[in-house]
Amino acid sequence: MKSPDRARPAPPELDSIDRRILDALQEDNQITNLALAERVGLSPPACLKRVRRLRQERVVVRDVALVDPERVGQTIVAFVGVELDRQREDVLAAFERKIAAEPEVQQCYFVSGETDYLLVVTCRDMEAYNLFCRRVLANEHNIKRFRTSFNLSRVKYETKVPIGI
Repeated sequence: MKSPDRARPAPPELDSIDRRILDALQEDNQITNLALAERVGLSPPACLKRVRRLRQERVVVRDVALVDPERVGQTIVAFVGVELDRQREDVLAAFERKIAAEPEVQQCYFVSGETDYLLVVTCRDMEAYNLFCRRVLANEHNIKRFRTSFNLSRVKYETKVPIGI
């Protein structure tokens, strides 16, 4: 059920230098252009040109600081499977807009299988999660059911995309 507006554009061509640049930026996005150029074997102007192109082509989407949720009091990580009652494109789009606006939702995936969406939700405690469920999920007329699993222990957390260098 993939509509034309959900289609993904073809990925840009990436050579080995582009891949080395991406690998380095994923390790440290604050690396200086001079250090990055030395690391990948380019002149600084050529390196900067490539980085700008990677940003323009939306290969590099944004630069962020990764914050430890527990260190800022967000101790609950919930994985929520959401099954919708209806799955027309307009209904899916409305649900996605609503979920995208919720700060507790860290990630949202449209998935195959028993559920339609998988959400990753962070909250400070169970009371906050309960309030989130009541405010966002329980009152949504198109949600048939939702099921939650809670994180007991994080075994691996990696944001780096394997790009095959």
